Amino acid sequence: MVRLTAPQLHNTYRALLGEPLILPDLPQDDQLYGFTSLSAATKTVAPVEAELYEDATYAVLDQVWADPTRRDALVGCAPTDLADACVRSFLEDFTSRAWRRPATTAEVDTLLQLAQQIAPTLDASEGLRFALAAVLQSPHFVFRVATGQPDPDTDFLRFDSWEMAARLSYLITDGPPDAELRAAAASDALLDPDVVRTHAQRLVDTPEARAALVRFFRDFMNIGRLDELDKDLELFPMVSDTLGLSMRREIERLFENVVFEKEGDFRQLFTTRETYVNGDLAAIYGIEGIEGTDFVPVTLPDDGKRGGLLTTPGFLALNAHKTESSPTHRGRFVRISLLCQDVPPPPPGVDTTLPEPTGGPKTLRERLAAHAEDPACAPCHKQMDPIGFGFEHYDAVGAWRDTEHDLPIDAESELDGVAFEGGVELGGLIAELPRVGDCIARRFYQHATTHLDERSERAYVDDLVDRFVQSDFDFKALVVEMVVSGGFRYALPQEEE
Repeated sequence: MVRLTAPQLHNTYRALLGEPLILPDLPQDDQLYGFTSLSAATKTVAPVEAELYEDATYAVLDQVWADPTRRDALVGCAPTDLADACVRSFLEDFTSRAWRRPATTAEVDTLLQLAQQIAPTLDASEGLRFALAAVLQSPHFVFRVATGQPDPDTDFLRFDSWEMAARLSYLITDGPPDAELRAAAASDALLDPDVVRTHAQRLVDTPEARAALVRFFRDFMNIGRLDELDKDLELFPMVSDTLGLSMRREIERLFENVVFEKEGDFRQLFTTRETYVNGDLAAIYGIEGIEGTDFVPVTLPDDGKRGGLLTTPGFLALNAHKTESSPTHRGRFVRISLLCQDVPPPPPGVDTTLPEPTGGPKTLRERLAAHAEDPACAPCHKQMDPIGFGFEHYDAVGAWRDTEHDLPIDAESELDGVAFEGGVELGGLIAELPRVGDCIARRFYQHATTHLDERSERAYVDDLVDRFVQSDFDFKALVVEMVVSGGFRYALPQEEE
């Protein structure tokens, strides 16, 4: 059971009830191991969340029921007589689409009985509204429920066609199966990986897929936190209420451009000089003539100062402190999120606060070098800080600087023995590391399967990595190869602790 996220529920409400629809508040989506999808796989429903789901259910239904013409168009007839075959047919179809599987005769009978119990007190139309409310508050709606079926060729459980339709659709579009997927499920065709591939290739080119995969990338880069950007306004007066949102949107547009518009090598994200800037960001980049909220495509100058995802103000500001940069945070992100390497937390009781400089001003790099001499700190800081030193030309909001406290910036460093200077060279170096391609493929596998990969899945992950490499790191191809993987089509046995 995987609880639908707020965007997935909103998209499902739209699919079932049509537009226009004012979307209600829903329980907040948390992150686990970086992804809302992994958190959703562990979620139950707390009492306060049940109340939110109830309120949301009536909020969307009431919008339709407030307009009898719209209500009748949805039902297919005026619901004045619950014994009308039209009402039963609608309820069966609605429930099947809401629960992403055929509703049984007994289930439809129970819903009709509920409507009939209410009708004498109110009327038939209200009885049907309450029956639909029951559908939309059922675990079969709020969760993706999968039981699987025994596979004759393995010891695994195989997701059936209806379960595959939902898995495929919610992964690629963050919404319920469309008519074509439901038809394939009804004919039991989605047990065939070639049919799954065909539908995945169709869906990945839709606008809904762009939005859903951008949400994956938002989690992957952890840039949702930019919406609450917090910087010292005295030190950084250019920070506005909308700057963080602009930073996030720039990074998302970079992803969209490389993946959907150019359909190119995913690693171009680390080297491209093309980006999107509005008035907020122009102040950070030092670009004149761009104002307002609209994003303008720009090509950054070939001067070695900017290029690629890791020199965007959003990445740099997110991985910095409120008042100063942070080589440690920036290097830690590269190690953990781009290279899929572990960096343990500080040992209990260790003071991670940098001591104030003595004997005159010092750069942050000089202060960290002294801090890292502590044997309790050195092992981890040696993994993170050398990477982060390459970003020291960028301050806490990602603006370029030549000096810190009037001292020259030293951005020469090394990554696992390979020398580089500055963020642009580091981005080029990271783009060429095989581990980066491995990492993005592995992280998408975890997102798609809604759990951390286990040893029993190693062959599936390795195969996905190989196919990603063979596609010249085409992210859309990665999505398609993911859904035809055995790791996505089968429920693997739980490993014992």
